[in-house]
Amino acid sequence: MNRLFIALVLLLMLLSHHAAANVFNTVVNIQCNHCTSNQAYRQAALSALKDREQKVVNVINFNQFDVRKFDVKKLLVEVCSDYGKSATKGYCKMEDGSLVMSLKVTNIAREQVILLAESLYQMDFFKSQYIQVDPQVANTAWELIESSHVIGKVMFNWQQEYQYEYSAFQTNWQQGELASLQANMPLKNLSPPIVVTFADGSESYAEVDFIDTDNQLHFRFLQIKDANSNHLVLGQEKLFTLGDKFQFESQQSHDFIKMKQLVELSGFMVETQETLTGISASVVPCSSSENRCKLGY
Repeated sequence: MNRLFIALVLLLMLLSHHAAANVFNTVVNIQCNHCTSNQAYRQAALSALKDREQKVVNVINFNQFDVRKFDVKKLLVEVCSDYGKSATKGYCKMEDGSLVMSLKVTNIAREQVILLAESLYQMDFFKSQYIQVDPQVANTAWELIESSHVIGKVMFNWQQEYQYEYSAFQTNWQQGELASLQANMPLKNLSPPIVVTFADGSESYAEVDFIDTDNQLHFRFLQIKDANSNHLVLGQEKLFTLGDKFQFESQQSHDFIKMKQLVELSGFMVETQETLTGISASVVPCSSSENRCKLGY
């Protein structure tokens, strides 16, 4: 099928879908191929919405040919114990008032998922895409968290240096997106798995976010795993919480330095302790005497 034709058809269907979604945007379909437990499905459904949204969310695991349906209301409430004190001093906290209620999935809906899954597997849609990052662009996955500028450079470099590979990936994604639209099942995050690898052995996992009117793909980075098996989920309201622990080779390593900078920018401090294999780093409260600790986001 001609690539230009695919792009034009996809763009027209996306525009018509978004126009309708402005009025009837009450149902969201998301992909979660790693979901196995009911708790994982429920958490995926909740993460699909923004704060103070209420929608029906269908969570689809194409690996299992499974779909689960939920009525989701996402609500984070700020609770303060002393209104005369500043929230930055710890007197206020966010409590989760969200509700996730399971709904029955019809046989017709299950059949739609099975047919779409079969179509996607026939086009080898879920084959992993591996991207090797040039060390001159970024040395470690921790650098991705610094700014969207670094992420943009990583993906732009891949697009420019591996044009054939990028073009093949884009065409495959467009065909998958077109198949989902034709099945009347547009997914918010339909994407092959993308693994971005760095010279220091760290990795980041990403997915396609959307395609713009210039036919350019945009990506969303989901999490990182560094060479020391530290994991960090991205896209959260708060990347770090008190008590978080990480392992590094030394305080001079590039990944530790980047992590420490990010923790301090998040309003915390890093406390280190030597171990048999390197150092253990813990996220601890910010001390007023520590100049490098920047309170607040």
